[in-house]
Amino acid sequence: MSVDEALAVRRYGTPVAEPELRRFEVGAWSFAWQAGAVRWLHVGDIEIVRGVAAVLRDPQWGTYAPIVDDERIDLSRRHANLRQVFHLAGERGEGPLLCGEIDVEAAERQLRVALTLTAVADFETARSGLSVLLPLAGVAGSQVRVLHTNNRQETILLPSSISPSQPLFDIRQLRFSPAPGVDTRLDFEGDVFEMEDQRNWSDASFKVYNRPLAWPAPYVLEAGETLMQRVTVSLAEQEKTDRDGAES
Repeated sequence: MSVDEALAVRRYGTPVAEPELRRFEVGAWSFAWQAGAVRWLHVGDIEIVRGVAAVLRDPQWGTYAPIVDDERIDLSRRHANLRQVFHLAGERGEGPLLCGEIDVEAAERQLRVALTLTAVADFETARSGLSVLLPLAGVAGSQVRVLHTNNRQETILLPSSISPSQPLFDIRQLRFSPAPGVDTRLDFEGDVFEMEDQRNWSDASFKVYNRPLAWPAPYVLEAGETLMQRVTVSLAEQEKTDRDGAES
């Protein structure tokens, strides 16, 4: 083992190097891009989302490491498009089992992450799709408004202490304010999403993931089947008024 590998093991518990991390500022947002995932989405110094990533699980809940085929980044001061194309190879190298694409579009007050997965052959998985991590600061112990897939709405208090059970089920939309005046909306499309408290596994976040745990697992994406999911993070527009109370 080299000196660098030994140092990595002491720091991270593995000699595998961390993927390259690139940081961007677009409109109201600052965030990082790492291995096809959005990390540490901020508005100013307020963390809105800890991460949005495509997570591909094998039938035993292990995590697949996809092979990147292409990555493109188009960036301006007010707009960004990030795109990664990837695939999962078959066990014997006989060709891809699954092909995927993740697209990120960031504008002034909105960031959208879209995932497309296409099974080339029958693909068995415990879960494959987008996962969103919410930070604890400003979120744990706060009120969240939830829109469910049947259009029923409710307001709940996320647990301040570690919750052994899932705080939320059947999520189409979440609204919350991690800081005063930072009203945030998350929209989930393409599957049924629910939330678990990651503090049960020593992670400082709440995780929103696709496909309820109550559904059978593993399951199969059949050859030719395409899965499409999208998560959109939006900042609510703030009304501005002048001293006379008229809109400015």
